[in-house]
Amino acid sequence: MPCFYRLNSKKGGSMRENKTYYKKKIYLVILIMTILFGFQGMYEYYSAKIDDPFQLISAVLYGIIKLFLFAPPISPSDKTNVFYEIAKWTAPILTSTFVFTKISNTLLHMKNIVLNKISGNHILVFENSIMGETLINNLIDEKTSYKISLISKNFIDDNMKNKYEKKGIDVYQTDFENSDRNEIRELFAALNINKAKYMFFCADADLENYALYTNVIKRIKPQRHIICYVKCESKTVSSYIEDMIAQERKKEESLKKIDTVHFDERDLTVRMLISDKCVSKSISSNVEGLLGIGNTVTPELIDENIKRMHVLIIGINELTSTLLKFISNDMTMTLKENVKVSIIDRDADRKMKELLVDNGGLNNSLDIQIMSLSSERNMMYDHLRSIKNEADLSLIFLMNEDVVKSLKNLKLLNRYFEGVPKIIRNVSNIDLSYVLPKNNDNIKIFGDVSQIMTEDVMIRASLDKRAKQFNDSYNISSAAAGMGEGQKWNELSYVKKTSSRLSAAHDRIKEEIVRKIFSDKSEDEIKAYLNLKFEEFSALQEIRKVDNEEFKKKFCEYLKNAPVLDFLSRLEHKRWCNSYYAMNFKYGEKKDENLKTHPCLIDDWKIIIGEKFDTCHPEYDLLSVFTLFQREE
Repeated sequence: MPCFYRLNSKKGGSMRENKTYYKKKIYLVILIMTILFGFQGMYEYYSAKIDDPFQLISAVLYGIIKLFLFAPPISPSDKTNVFYEIAKWTAPILTSTFVFTKISNTLLHMKNIVLNKISGNHILVFENSIMGETLINNLIDEKTSYKISLISKNFIDDNMKNKYEKKGIDVYQTDFENSDRNEIRELFAALNINKAKYMFFCADADLENYALYTNVIKRIKPQRHIICYVKCESKTVSSYIEDMIAQERKKEESLKKIDTVHFDERDLTVRMLISDKCVSKSISSNVEGLLGIGNTVTPELIDENIKRMHVLIIGINELTSTLLKFISNDMTMTLKENVKVSIIDRDADRKMKELLVDNGGLNNSLDIQIMSLSSERNMMYDHLRSIKNEADLSLIFLMNEDVVKSLKNLKLLNRYFEGVPKIIRNVSNIDLSYVLPKNNDNIKIFGDVSQIMTEDVMIRASLDKRAKQFNDSYNISSAAAGMGEGQKWNELSYVKKTSSRLSAAHDRIKEEIVRKIFSDKSEDEIKAYLNLKFEEFSALQEIRKVDNEEFKKKFCEYLKNAPVLDFLSRLEHKRWCNSYYAMNFKYGEKKDENLKTHPCLIDDWKIIIGEKFDTCHPEYDLLSVFTLFQREE
């Protein structure tokens, strides 16, 4: 399958909008004509009978009203002109159309309420923002039969409401701040909110989403597991949300069924890019050296046969720091070296210096090479030639907002790196498929919000399932170690949830490594092997209850006898370190999420498995391996 995406077409939506627009215009024209014709016809009729001008006008206007109320003011036997006869028919037709439309809309709304209320896939979307509207339209097109309710503080006109209702979406207009308890109670009853599957808070402002989320959380008693997706770019506001729900859970036990996911457009965009098939292709290419490596492997031999990722980024902008953080985690492939990232832009030194002020940890998780462009025309050529001579390039991101500049750079890049996958940012409304090389499976275009507001990107069911599996395994191991049962998923801090999700996202790398090493085995055989090794590991846990020192000795022997698991455990620790560095954590004797310190931020695996064993528990790094190849049922 090619890694080329076209931006979603808006043509169909425009045609529907045009039809609605012209339909309104036609109704308005007919209404005005009816009033004018009625006025002309009745003025001519009543002027012959009424002399007083005021009474005349009053009779005419009153007569027009009666026309629309199915009560013609003039007897059928009386002689009237053609204008009146036309108005006599068009007025009640217009009234009937209006009445039947309102009745139809009401019945449609009631039907949607009932269907959405009993659905097991009921989604609530708060606020009719651009992101909210895009999400709704995309979810309608998904294979999963979602039932959707829209709740908005802002005014939604009748045309928009009708458009939504026809699609099966019931629409409510509610201002939580200015509504009394009874109004909100009735709304929540109509929504059957305690049995919703997902809630999306899509207001434009972070604080508005915080207010919406708070108003909902403080009033509900969930009867099932509900995932709340809250649009929030500010880490400060995210922490307020986590603190608030932590306090509310102390008052209401059922709120532990609420799982909150913070998202913003940047994170979703980059997650979509990193998950793309172009990136997977690049990863697979870098581990080709593991094919035919043989049965007698060591962690060192595995590492030697993996090429580290080398990513080229052209253009520094608001997505750069997020992209670098994801690269730190998702592309960690080798033990000795971090991912190399070459960054080219005009005045790149200054821009990166400013970026790294708040993201200094990236210097620990990546090998960053900054290449500044000046006014000299040949500098881009020089930089690309130096990269070409230095090492193989794995992946290219063209991130400039200037699409023409990106297309120009693309031509140049194809001279040096034609076969390297390229991801191009397109913030324009122009379909680039007309100007790009045909049948090119090494190019992906991104830039439209419709690409990220989808089930796969937003809901991330598969990713979260893996993250929860890892947390469950962690809790089991923690209990076996006599350290307590650990925390359930919905009780974890935001940092720990993020860490588990990042571990799950890295499974793609680990799975590809395992596939290449065991290329002579099927996936079922690989899963059987991992299950066997997990049983052996579980048996080791029993030793810990009796003799912790003996457990540590046996665990080290266990890894030595399973070099693939040994390598993957080391790689997981390195990935974990890189992910925490990218979150600006640093080494500290005590674990403190507020101060961003952690005692296990140590790159030397020998220390982790030696003197820091009891502090850092390297067996937890191994646990991530046992979640591999677990597919959602």
